[in-house]
Amino acid sequence: MPLKVTGTLYTLEEAKRTFGITRETLWKAIKRGDLPAIQYAYRVFIREDDLIKWKAGKYRADMARRRKAKPERSE
Repeated sequence: MPLKVTGTLYTLEEAKRTFGITRETLWKAIKRGDLPAIQYAYRVFIREDDLIKWKAGKYRADMARRRKAKPERSE
């Protein structure tokens, strides 16, 4: 049976490039159930609408940058 989906779909790599979110962050959100995804064969797709809603409501780029930054040393 063919898969019927409406709207634009992104692979993880496309979502990463288009929305500026790391692949690891996308995977974590999918695993937690925060970001719905469609798995078809060996590929994972995310609907554009779901990605926009998730990014607006759950994703905080400032927190992601803060976690990556190394703490400054006070000597």
